[in-house]
Amino acid sequence: MFEQTRAIVLNNIKYSDNSSITHFYTEKFGRLSVMIRHSKSKKSVSKKSILQPLFLLNIDIQHKENREVQQCKEMINHPVFQNIPFNIVKSSIAIFLAEFLTKVLKEEEANSSLFEFLHNSIQLFDQTNTGSANFHLVFLYDLSKFLGFYPENNYSPQNSYFNLRDGYYSRYKESNEISLGKELSMQLNFVCHFGFKSLDRIELSRNQRSKLLYALISYYKFHLPEVGKIKSLDVLNQVFED
Repeated sequence: MFEQTRAIVLNNIKYSDNSSITHFYTEKFGRLSVMIRHSKSKKSVSKKSILQPLFLLNIDIQHKENREVQQCKEMINHPVFQNIPFNIVKSSIAIFLAEFLTKVLKEEEANSSLFEFLHNSIQLFDQTNTGSANFHLVFLYDLSKFLGFYPENNYSPQNSYFNLRDGYYSRYKESNEISLGKELSMQLNFVCHFGFKSLDRIELSRNQRSKLLYALISYYKFHLPEVGKIKSLDVLNQVFED
């Protein structure tokens, strides 16, 4: 029996000349691996074009609990992006976030609150006209809430060093590997304070944005060591440099 679910594309890997395996994060089933059959028809070419990082789809799948790779009957791109595929900064951020989510989203079970956060945030990203270069910073900060290690919001002039290991602001600085400096800690607090609704009010230089991104990735690595190396990070840095 086929079931329909909303899905977010994480990645699409070629399996053979006429098939690929796509990893989705879905509303009904959590993370899924799905076999996608391809042909030379116009419909198949169109199917390939929507299997892009973070694309939002409705898919019909034949879901079986003990099957590692599920079968897909139909897929529809909905809602259709208006900006992400045509904006080099947004599309680069989407590639980075899709790779990041591929590493941290492992649960093969439904999590409705997490899915709604992802789905709504991605739609907002597509619609955002100003401040989109800061989107991934707020996204990673807020995502940690659903993964169980959301930072404690206790920043103050006295508690001015963010501890990556423990997830709160401290009055004392430990080693550089564990504690952020005062300036970077203050910028992290800005991300928390302004959020998605005020992306354009997060005033960061390219260098500051890069340092803050590396700090957030380091924070994740303390709590999820499997994050490892993010291959698309170099490309993202290059886009911001240009």
